[in-house]
Amino acid sequence: MIYSDILDRVEERPIHTLEVLPEGSKIACEGVVDWFLMEYIPNRGIDLTVEHLDLSDEGVTGWCMKLGPSEYIIQIHNDLTGDEYTSTILHELYHVYQHLNNLPQCETCAYLAEKQLLDKYQNHC
Repeated sequence: MIYSDILDRVEERPIHTLEVLPEGSKIACEGVVDWFLMEYIPNRGIDLTVEHLDLSDEGVTGWCMKLGPSEYIIQIHNDLTGDEYTSTILHELYHVYQHLNNLPQCETCAYLAEKQLLDKYQNHC
């Protein structure tokens, strides 16, 4: 393969954009988000915002909302750490996957997927 062929393949890949809020957040999610998007949604460009905020009054650790055909926001409880944080991000990313593939928004499926995804992600690192 020559260099121009490699560039052509790189340029064909859709671009994902990620914004993490609040700006300057100490919670780093870029690694797990990048891994998931390249592993499971490599052929579609999406705009994703991950917002860390207090969800304790909501009784959940995370939400995923579709804002447009390729625009999503994930809200994550700002007090999560370690595997609980990573599992929650993966759970919500699985909902993005469900949206993009016109699959039902199945919580049971997302809970089952988060455990498998966490194992796969940890083995990747």
